[in-house]
Amino acid sequence: MLVKLIKRKLAKLSGKVPLRTVLIVPVVLQIVATVGIVGYLSFTNGQRAVEELASQLMNKVSDRIEQQLKHYLENPQVINQINAEAIQHGQINLQDPNSLTRQFWQQRFLFDRVCGSAIFFGSTEGEFTGLGLRKGKIWLIGRAGKATNNRYYSYTVDSLGNAVKLTETMESFDPRNRPWYQDAMRAGDPVWSRVYPDFRQKSPKIAIAQPVYDSSGRLRGAIGVDCLLSSVGEFLRRVELGQSGETFIIEREGTLVASSSDILPFDVQKLRQLYAKESSNALIRSTANYLQESFGNFYTIDRSKQLSFKLNGERQLVKITPFSEQFGLDWLIVVVVPESDFMEQIHANTQRTILLCLGALGLAIIIGILTARTVTRPILKLSAASQKIASGELNQRVDVEGSAELKVLADSFNRMSREIQLSRAQLEEYARSLEQKVRLRTQSLEQEIIQRQRTQEQLATALDAAEAASRAKSAFLANMSHELRSPLNAILGFARLTIKSKDLPLKHRENLAIINRSGEHLLDLINDILDLSKIEANRTTFNPQNFDLYSLLDELESLFWLKAETKQLQLIFQIDPQVPRYIQTDPLKLRQVLINLLSNAIKFTQKGSVTLKVVMGNGSLVIGHEKDNSQLPSFPGSAWERNSQLNFSVADTGVGIPPEELDSIFAAFVQTKAGQQAEGTGLGLPIARKFVQLMGGEMSVKSQVGSGSILNFYISVNVVENSEITTDNSENIVIGLAPNQPQYRILVVDDKDYNRHLLLQLLQPLGFAVKEASNGLEAVEICQSFEPHLIWMDMRMPVMDGIDATKQIKATIQGKNTKIIALTASTVEEERSIIIAAGCDDFLRKPFREMDIFNLMNKHIGVLYISEKNESVKTANLGDNSDKALTPEDLAVLPESWLNSLYQAAALADSEAAFRLIEQIRSERATLAAALAKLVDNFDFEAIESLIENLFNNSSC
Repeated sequence: MLVKLIKRKLAKLSGKVPLRTVLIVPVVLQIVATVGIVGYLSFTNGQRAVEELASQLMNKVSDRIEQQLKHYLENPQVINQINAEAIQHGQINLQDPNSLTRQFWQQRFLFDRVCGSAIFFGSTEGEFTGLGLRKGKIWLIGRAGKATNNRYYSYTVDSLGNAVKLTETMESFDPRNRPWYQDAMRAGDPVWSRVYPDFRQKSPKIAIAQPVYDSSGRLRGAIGVDCLLSSVGEFLRRVELGQSGETFIIEREGTLVASSSDILPFDVQKLRQLYAKESSNALIRSTANYLQESFGNFYTIDRSKQLSFKLNGERQLVKITPFSEQFGLDWLIVVVVPESDFMEQIHANTQRTILLCLGALGLAIIIGILTARTVTRPILKLSAASQKIASGELNQRVDVEGSAELKVLADSFNRMSREIQLSRAQLEEYARSLEQKVRLRTQSLEQEIIQRQRTQEQLATALDAAEAASRAKSAFLANMSHELRSPLNAILGFARLTIKSKDLPLKHRENLAIINRSGEHLLDLINDILDLSKIEANRTTFNPQNFDLYSLLDELESLFWLKAETKQLQLIFQIDPQVPRYIQTDPLKLRQVLINLLSNAIKFTQKGSVTLKVVMGNGSLVIGHEKDNSQLPSFPGSAWERNSQLNFSVADTGVGIPPEELDSIFAAFVQTKAGQQAEGTGLGLPIARKFVQLMGGEMSVKSQVGSGSILNFYISVNVVENSEITTDNSENIVIGLAPNQPQYRILVVDDKDYNRHLLLQLLQPLGFAVKEASNGLEAVEICQSFEPHLIWMDMRMPVMDGIDATKQIKATIQGKNTKIIALTASTVEEERSIIIAAGCDDFLRKPFREMDIFNLMNKHIGVLYISEKNESVKTANLGDNSDKALTPEDLAVLPESWLNSLYQAAALADSEAAFRLIEQIRSERATLAAALAKLVDNFDFEAIESLIENLFNNSSC
């Protein structure tokens, strides 16, 4: 679009500009652009070369300074170590100062190669002996102590290292007050001192000192070697670094150690180090300030860095390198070079390039003008002739002299003039025939439009009929759901209430359990049919929730373990360690998919195993040993754009599926030959596949007759944290209301007496004041006098339905504060929004669980309960798994004394004693007691002993 716009603008502009200008201006613009680009590239390449050159120079200078510092500081450490070992082995008599000075004198040749000024020893009694090199390279011996009345005496040295002549006497001197001695004593090891002034010359120096001990391990003092920092400065000044570059060394506090400047880094009058930002050298001071602003403090610099800043409008290139040493030195080497030292030649080259380009530009303009004049003269003749042709004078001829191309153009123009006359006659004839064709085509189009209008009317009629059929189907499903779920709610509810009765005989409990399981199975069939209907109508919704995947898989393993055990099948759950525990997807749909697949696998497997594998995916679906390279679907605008993939595989060793039936297993109500011989509706796999697709995945199957089948699917999930998982209290049972609460008034509204009776039996024993109504009109009348705190409102009732009743109750003053929770057997998701819009505060589908009722009452009116763990449910579930192998962790809940008694009984193979002990825990640990009793029945006492021994061994670890 932009290119077309530019072309149109240029076309309009060229139509108003003379041809000569059109020929000259592009050439000039191209040359100008070329000159500019060449100049720019020349400058930038030169600047880049300067930066690379400066970087190499600064790296070389920094490396050289670092190597020289290591060389300077290496020999003092060796001298100290030699002297400390000589004192420790008794080779030096510390009571004889000449013994020390002779040792120091022998080391002077090694000492000449360092930046040092003295070797010395200070004792714990305050005695000092040292050998130092003064200006003019004169060796002097320094002594202080009791023999000198604690004054500092300076002597000349003979050829053997003995003191000869007293040359100078100075003020009192105690080595124990010197920084090198104090730092060595504090460190207890070799250490570099802080910078301090020389005792005599007041010049800055540092010393490496260490405590020394005699052969008995007694502290005798400190031995040290000091180095003048002026030697480091002299070396820095010898380093070649451009015309005006500077190098300096600073401590982490920012104080100067040495610099290439002639200015001392030490305030001689105040006897203190100068900070780099206090330096009188402008470049050093500005560099230090820039580094301070960039890093905050110098302690944060842990590696070499190259920077740049501007000083007085000129760019300065900086490199800072940390330098550290094992005995406490922690310095920073700074190299700064002005860019202008390298840019003079670059600027000169740039100026010459610009002048040459300007000369070329002028020459090109002159040549362009002459060329354009030669080209445009014949073209102007052609232009004048074409204007005459345009005005109607067709008999035009143009004679042109010049280039061959212009002659060809003139000949072409003359032929065109002749052909125009011929074309005009042909065009008039064609126009007459075209008018006739247009009339015929118009008549044909009118007939087509009429036909299409009739077709659209037929399609609209068919669409209205389809929508009416869909509405009728939805109404039928809603009615069927209500009529089936309402009695199922009563069947399941009363079965759960009755099964909790403690005085109910075991046989009746088993019968009620059968009723409950049959009702759940019937509910699953109803849900399958309704789910398929919603899938076909595209009304199934994806409801992501955060949940514990491992807990879901454990629940499924417990659910199918007994079925597999009954058929003597191996049920194997393999979860890869990389699979996240807490995820976000639709847990109900994932659970339904896995239940359908595992149920089918166990149903059609007579021997062998059923295996569920869960692994992290990589964007493709694993099918046996092959891959389906279909990519994960995306969910724009949500967290799913950063989702993960989980791959599930359910493999069995069953009968398998014939190849001709593989294409139809995902079709609704279609069963394989093996499936026709077993119970089922043929809806499990179609619903499971649709659910998987809704969760952002796909399902496939691989099977071989007689070997088994593998059903693979993957889904998209979002990994979440443990803190985002809500706790499920479904195993708690309410046994009463908490004290100090008002008596809550509850109204139950339902046209089915068994549904009302179910809620009455659930709520009245706990202490609620409960009234009932059989339709919405009765509910409105009771509310006026009863003023309930909460209403359980059925939606489908005669006389007045729940929606109208809710609106009337909420319209009253008392009803505004009354909480109304809708009870419905419908599964249509859209009905929820209608119910909430009518004024209901919440929504619950039938059949419901007891804890759903109690949790909603707690949420809306704040009812508090007394509850306990549903041990009967837990015990029943565990009881089914009593055949599972015990682990030492299972016994960890039992007292240690009880375990010791059981261990003794097992060791003695005393089954009677073992059974007596097991009976003591049966009331509280029924499952554990059953498992232990089974081991005793089988005389497997060694297993009991091994379990208890492993438990105690793990505890001791």
